[in-house]
Amino acid sequence: MALNQSYYRNVNPDLLDRIPLNAQTVVEVGCGSGALGGAYKLRNPQVHYIGVEAMPEPAADASRVLDQVIVGNAEDPLLFRDNVQDVDCLVYGDVLEHLVNPWDCLSRHLELLSEEGLVVACIPNAQHWSVLANLLQGQWPLEDQGLFDRTHLRWFTKATIVEGFQKLGLTIHEIKPRVFKLDQTRAFVEKLEPALNNFGLNPQSVLNGSAPLQYVVVAGLKPIQRLNVDGFSQINPASMGEVRLRQPMRALASLPATSMRYATDSFTLKSHSDQLKIFLWQRPVFINPDSDFKQIQSLIRAGYIVVVDWDDDPRFWKDIAPAIERTFRSVHAIQVTTTELAELIKPFNPEVGVFPNAMFSLPVLSPDRFNREGLRLFFGALNREKDWAPLIDDLNAELRDAPDFWSFSVIHDRRFFDALDLPPARKSFVPTCGYDQYLAEMSQCDVAFLPLMDTPFNHMKSNLKAIEAGSYGLALLASDVLYERSLVDGVTAQLFRDPAQLRHHLKDWREQPDRARQLGQQARHWVESECMAAHQVARREAWYRDLASRRGKLNQALLKRVPELAATAAD
Repeated sequence: MALNQSYYRNVNPDLLDRIPLNAQTVVEVGCGSGALGGAYKLRNPQVHYIGVEAMPEPAADASRVLDQVIVGNAEDPLLFRDNVQDVDCLVYGDVLEHLVNPWDCLSRHLELLSEEGLVVACIPNAQHWSVLANLLQGQWPLEDQGLFDRTHLRWFTKATIVEGFQKLGLTIHEIKPRVFKLDQTRAFVEKLEPALNNFGLNPQSVLNGSAPLQYVVVAGLKPIQRLNVDGFSQINPASMGEVRLRQPMRALASLPATSMRYATDSFTLKSHSDQLKIFLWQRPVFINPDSDFKQIQSLIRAGYIVVVDWDDDPRFWKDIAPAIERTFRSVHAIQVTTTELAELIKPFNPEVGVFPNAMFSLPVLSPDRFNREGLRLFFGALNREKDWAPLIDDLNAELRDAPDFWSFSVIHDRRFFDALDLPPARKSFVPTCGYDQYLAEMSQCDVAFLPLMDTPFNHMKSNLKAIEAGSYGLALLASDVLYERSLVDGVTAQLFRDPAQLRHHLKDWREQPDRARQLGQQARHWVESECMAAHQVARREAWYRDLASRRGKLNQALLKRVPELAATAAD
């Protein structure tokens, strides 16, 4: 029988999102062609990912993607005789239903886990409405995949899944239903409702049990107190919320016993008293103390630790500087992007955590991206005329010398676009846009142009633009201001101190464009090895849990700093 290739190459996004992002060793049983592991390695390039696959053909494909592939039967007691140990996560994507003795097999595999290790599994639901509908008609269709896969040996419901994991001594941290075509489930249950009532069955309970096609289960060897993180941002452009809140929160959500919510308009507070609760508030400015303090009061009463996210030098906005300082004093803690910014803020609030910007996942690069003559430069920024204006004459001089070699993609800054001395066909402009479009435009370029003047404000900035561009393999042409702290000149970037040096680098790349492309590859390696969310997610989680565990003391410190909040003295 020919292999169903799509079966072996599918990536289950819900399963992928539950593999902890800080895992050092992952074993995926039933890895197929390695699609899931390949997707995970884009998020955590430093992981040692081991695949187990019974079928030689997909196993051969997986060996080109994963770090190690074991060909064999998952139920073979000698399968891991090669001393696989201290595994952080065991992954079973639609596998347990194919085993003769799934719980015995899983029990043996648990011996591989580290003390903090997890099991992440996707298991089909035999209570699904389509199964019930077919049974009522006396049918059991055999198919190549799905609920009626002809190779299934075992069937599970939510109740039997919970029972099986608990009998193995595992604590279930999450059991997430995967629901598709809910309207079909509703229609089925509505037709059955009179019969359900006659049997004393609650139609809503039947709907809840028959809607999930599968369950994704996260379980561990130990219980963990749940951490809930709510993120709130009303900042424009929306990309700032994406980078500073949504992506880090998505990284956190991969860890066990964590729950994440993100809002941009309004928020509802969780009332669970048994959870550790963090409220991440991106760049608020408490201009109106009465109304702002009421919001802080409501958060404190609900049991939240309030953490402000801040990523720029607050001294830049002189007209509202007192309000920004009030903001820093009036919350439990601040998170920032750089140590320089942390030192500036600590006099107002000693609880400051430093979490540099990072990529959640490396992009997949197009293999034909470099199939063109010349180099295309990318520039995307707001309010940066003071940074590029001193360089524009020398930049234009080089562009005029080789107008057929250079091209430019510009986002946001119309004045910079107009100032470029290039033929219209050699430059493009996109006004302020969403983050996805911003990255899409960047991905089509070869070089990122990153100019910054030597100012106190710029020294407080993060190197986010370099990280984004580097992840796409762009060569980084950057000022030594700020970027010299993280980039190595001539290795991961080409740094310039003045206009003449900028022009020198451009001339060099015009003569040897492959040097720019090589720098781009090295920049991507830098991001891969140093600038991924996977590198800091455990530290971020530990900081949030520590803050929440000290809620009483932090409330006292907050009331001492800001006595006006004394009405919130709930502990």
